[in-house]
Amino acid sequence: MSAMPPVRLSVGFWPLDLRRKKHHPSPMNRPSIRPVLPLLATLVIFLVALAVSATCGLASLEEEVAAKNRQLAEKKKAIQSLTDKERSLHKDLAKLESSVKQAALSLDKLEDELALLKKDQAEGAARLDALLAEREKTTGRLNELMQSLWPIYLTAKEEGFASAEQWAEANRREEWLTSLYQEAQTLREDIERQSQIVADQQSVLDQNAAQAEAKLDKIKASRSELEKKKTQYERQIAQVRIKKKESEKEIQGLMNSIAGLRHKISLQSSKKISKLQGKLAWPAKGKRVASFAPDGNPASNGIGLSLPAGTPVRSVSWGKVVHNDQLRGFGQVVIVFHGEDYYSLYAFLSDAPVPVGREVERGEQLGVCGFYPAAKGEGLYFELRHRQKVVNPLKWLQSG
Repeated sequence: MSAMPPVRLSVGFWPLDLRRKKHHPSPMNRPSIRPVLPLLATLVIFLVALAVSATCGLASLEEEVAAKNRQLAEKKKAIQSLTDKERSLHKDLAKLESSVKQAALSLDKLEDELALLKKDQAEGAARLDALLAEREKTTGRLNELMQSLWPIYLTAKEEGFASAEQWAEANRREEWLTSLYQEAQTLREDIERQSQIVADQQSVLDQNAAQAEAKLDKIKASRSELEKKKTQYERQIAQVRIKKKESEKEIQGLMNSIAGLRHKISLQSSKKISKLQGKLAWPAKGKRVASFAPDGNPASNGIGLSLPAGTPVRSVSWGKVVHNDQLRGFGQVVIVFHGEDYYSLYAFLSDAPVPVGREVERGEQLGVCGFYPAAKGEGLYFELRHRQKVVNPLKWLQSG
């Protein structure tokens, strides 16, 4: 429903039956305008105040839709930002997982190399132990030879040799022992040399193993750090997804709200009175005792109906009650604003409990008919106006 414009009432605005353009009754019979003026002035002030304070229903809904659309755009922008952040985190996580995988491969390779180094260390240590044991044996044999040669040498030096045979025997024994000694000495030197080589190899193996251990520890620490970062990325991604889910839920709520508002706007648009000419519901069903004749003699700006006592009087269309009060000469009067500058008036009501400001539906009861002089009994006087100009109700009410 569009906003209710300020109403400018003049003498005879509600209803204009008071004005007699062509009929000039005698002063004694002419209706007096003067007693109605204060009431009309009050009504003018009242309706203007209502018009100023009235909110534009349809415009308000459209503004609300626009505000919801802005919120929706902001939420979608936030969703896009979260999506971009999630993609970026996934890319970083993929790189990190690749680094973790590479670290794991390097770790496995180093562990294999370290295992081989330790195996070589063990084998080198065993060879070194064997060489050292062989050296001990050779040293023992040399000592035995020395113990055998030395007494012979001392005896020969002290006693000499009595015969050539003794000398020859001693000479042969000495050569044999000397040969054995030299062989043992050579073997010992060879063992010493091999031992040194093995010791050098063992030292290299120890250094390599130590380096491998250090590298292994470094890679383990790096892998541990990568795993921590991976956990952090996964936690961030989870948080982003939670925020996205919350935003998506809010977006769904906004979309539902917008759909509801658009439905209301659609309903409001379908309730436009300007589109309902010939389709308005009758305020009541009864015998017409006064017809629309603004130029008649006497003039009539609306229609009058004779009704059974207690007949409900209903709103001809959707609208808002902007007046419900007594008006001298017209009894209880209810005025309904229908938007687009259309008003309907219901006069001579005996009861009208509907409050001012109330939104009423099409066909909703406004009150009960009361005594209507033109009907010489119970009845209703009804007017329809657009921008203060009277409108023929019969062209707007349903036929039949």
